[in-house]
Amino acid sequence: MYFLILGKPEKVFSLNNTIIHIGFVQALFGMLIFLSKRPAHFSFKILVIWFAVIAIFLGTLLLPFQVVDYFKPGVFPLLFLFGPLLYFYVRSLAVESFQPRWKQLFHLTPLILVAIHRSFSNAVSISSSALPGSSENIYNRMYFSLAVISMIVYWIFSIQIILKHRKNIPFYFSNYSKKNTLTWLFFVIALFFFLFLSDLLVYFLERLLETKFVNLPFLEFNLTVFAFIMLFFGINQTVIYEPEELKENGGKNESKYDRSAMSKDEIEKIRKLIFNYLKERKPYLNSEYNLQMMVTDLNISRQKLSQVINLGEQKNFYQLINEFRIEEVKTRMTTPGFEHYTLLGIAFECGFNSKTSFNRIFKEITGLTPSEYKSSV
Repeated sequence: MYFLILGKPEKVFSLNNTIIHIGFVQALFGMLIFLSKRPAHFSFKILVIWFAVIAIFLGTLLLPFQVVDYFKPGVFPLLFLFGPLLYFYVRSLAVESFQPRWKQLFHLTPLILVAIHRSFSNAVSISSSALPGSSENIYNRMYFSLAVISMIVYWIFSIQIILKHRKNIPFYFSNYSKKNTLTWLFFVIALFFFLFLSDLLVYFLERLLETKFVNLPFLEFNLTVFAFIMLFFGINQTVIYEPEELKENGGKNESKYDRSAMSKDEIEKIRKLIFNYLKERKPYLNSEYNLQMMVTDLNISRQKLSQVINLGEQKNFYQLINEFRIEEVKTRMTTPGFEHYTLLGIAFECGFNSKTSFNRIFKEITGLTPSEYKSSV
């Protein structure tokens, strides 16, 4: 299983050569797409880097020479970018206002160390079969061990980030949806595990046991499939958090003020403002309504709104908004203009986005199912 070939194989099947060209072109196309995609988002920059790495890997397979003969570190060290790229891509989508810091350059440490070591050792192509017991064979085992550990660690970190994000959804969103729960991102992470970790583990075992399980090279196919999937999801992904420049207008002074304790009078004043705003304007009728929309409408910082809702009302944003939605549903049940609506139709008109969540929330608040409540009134 030639997952980490650094040069052109001695025998290249026409099918493999076709797959290489397709994957290489896809990677270049992906770079152009996300360099020009607007509005710009940090996740697009990560995808550009990711496609560039894939293009380099596949591009070396099209060269008429062994890369290691001309560039001693080879392209193998770039493999240590795949774990961090997955991690930062997930963070850019699941962590609000995520921006990398200089200290996070330590994620490049494995790449740099392996590149330096290969530069001063008798480096050989990872795809070549070094003699058993030779230093090259030992080095290859060491490289693959580090690569396997690196990808597993970053894969676990990526899952933890999504799970943490899902716990925070009620504090920002008024509904659960495929968009804000990042369900599609779980598929990408699963694909990453299948295409990279499983293949890398098999290749490591082949080098460790000095045997070969499969004679067909899978590098071209795996990278091409992954490039296609990332291109598809990257184009169709929607940003669930607004960019930083579209947020609060208070600036540094307001952020500093937000960290100070709010007086009871101020909390009560904001509380009344929130309730009057929700009763009069009914923004919750929009199923996509979130806390940032409230910030924009009321021109009050998120810190203050969150403090009033979470501490003052002893509930999160999700609970508060859905209580108003339930009251609106109850009102419309007895309003003559809505007698031709079904209960689910009324629920959707009031901002709910699924039958299951509507029935569950309605019973939690009223103690009755929607049908039971309608019969009682």
